[in-house]
Amino acid sequence: MPRSTRLLLVAVILVAACGASGSGTSPVPSDPPAALDPQGPWQLVEGRAVGQPLALIEDARITFIVEGSNVGGRSACNQYFGELTVVDGVVRIDGLGGTDMGCLGEVMDLEQAYLKALGSVTAARMDGENLVLVGPDTELRFERLEPPPTAALVGTRWVLDALVQGDAVASTIGDPAILALAADGTLAGSTGCRTFTGRYVVSGDEIDFVEFALDGECAGGPADQDAHVVEVLEGGFRASVDGQQLTLSDDGGLGLVYLVAPEG
Repeated sequence: MPRSTRLLLVAVILVAACGASGSGTSPVPSDPPAALDPQGPWQLVEGRAVGQPLALIEDARITFIVEGSNVGGRSACNQYFGELTVVDGVVRIDGLGGTDMGCLGEVMDLEQAYLKALGSVTAARMDGENLVLVGPDTELRFERLEPPPTAALVGTRWVLDALVQGDAVASTIGDPAILALAADGTLAGSTGCRTFTGRYVVSGDEIDFVEFALDGECAGGPADQDAHVVEVLEGGFRASVDGQQLTLSDDGGLGLVYLVAPEG
């Protein structure tokens, strides 16, 4: 599913706990129970909102990323953020906000149902390896995601070897297409006919390019390859490294296969 460049969300929402104790002071947020370990990235694998099952869409993932008291992720179409608190054993997710990008109707319906369900959560528990958030007639079940292998990816110069679209694999054309991510968050490379520079961040199990500037022009066959490369990189991607091979993939079935570039 084509997506425009994601926005880097840098937000810290401070939300006062609701209610008051007998002394007239607001209750102090407490830590989650020791058995609950929500930190890190999760993906929704099953859900029920207001008694109705959520119809999940394969290429419109819903993620839930917990970093301290801050939560966020992708809500099928947009990026969202909020704050998680636990007060007197009651779990709340407040201050929900996000980007405002339009998607297909069924994706937007799923997003709205998910965010409404998330805002009604009152409790959380671990069920085996899954994180479960519950509320009135609501249950959201998440599976833990593995962060991208940045240690194996960063600091290596990669050269594009193949383009992937679904089950189809195509060879590259044009000049060598390079990708290089540095440990300081900068990036540089080429598509085979244009060069690019920018910055990246790790978001859950994905890598997002938060700055991405292209230079040059493309024509003919290399222009198709250029469009494929840009769509995968610009929209955020998942990465896996297997020996000398790097594979990048997005939610829409597009992928890029890179090999370690020869020295010299």
